[in-house]
Amino acid sequence: MLTPAQHHFQKVMAKRRGQHAEETLVQRTAHEQIMHTLRLAQSRLKGIQSNAAKAEIKKELMPEFTGWIDGTIDGDSGRQDEVITTMMVWAIDCGDTAQALRLGEYVVRHNLNMPDNFGRSAATVLTEELCAPVLTLAVTDPDADLSEFIAPLDELKTIVAGSDMPDQVRAKLCKAAAFVRRASTDPEVWGDALKLFREAMHLDKNAGVKREIATLLRMLKKVPGVPADAATDNGTAATATKAVTGAAGKRTTKGKAAKAKGSRRTATKKPGSAAGQEQS
Repeated sequence: MLTPAQHHFQKVMAKRRGQHAEETLVQRTAHEQIMHTLRLAQSRLKGIQSNAAKAEIKKELMPEFTGWIDGTIDGDSGRQDEVITTMMVWAIDCGDTAQALRLGEYVVRHNLNMPDNFGRSAATVLTEELCAPVLTLAVTDPDADLSEFIAPLDELKTIVAGSDMPDQVRAKLCKAAAFVRRASTDPEVWGDALKLFREAMHLDKNAGVKREIATLLRMLKKVPGVPADAATDNGTAATATKAVTGAAGKRTTKGKAAKAKGSRRTATKKPGSAAGQEQS
């Protein structure tokens, strides 16, 4: 664990790094120190085979890099840095989704290269590694409420929107974003999930979402006010969502009108009310 002074030094050095074409001796030394810390950590991890055990050690080691992470993101230089790209992956492995997205936004926006052993772009790594546990949960426990992942996956979708990656990987993101919505009781959210599942199938015909699409279509057909052609396999998800929203709006308006009518009838029957006094 870093002392406050060490955290401050790391943060200042990381923030200054990249602000000028040439590094000062102090800045170069600071970067060499943080790289040395990373190499020691990687050496410790190399002798461990269990991914679960590695994740626990990464949780223990990550605080040693917090100052460097904060300073790099604050400085926003976009300079290539193996420490930052590695910490992005470690955050995913540790289950720290917020930190992974924070680092991922920086890494993807500046198009930083991943270390050679990954063999994939940063956007691809970020997408695959964040979606994998969600997809596993969705398959192993179909009744699980995964709504807590809606916001993180939507943020991920925004981060990688303009990035080049295999269609199959982007399909995984669409599939995961759809799965986390399926436990909702809101028909409008079902429409969003349907759209995402269809996008996944468009990107990858082997995405394995036909059953989910059929299930959502059956659910939407049961929603009062949704036209039959809107909730069919030939209809678009946007049409279904629009129809559901419109139906919900009509029910709300109808309910309000009935309530208002009932209130006026009650007021007429009670001379003691303000409305009754105005009529007398």
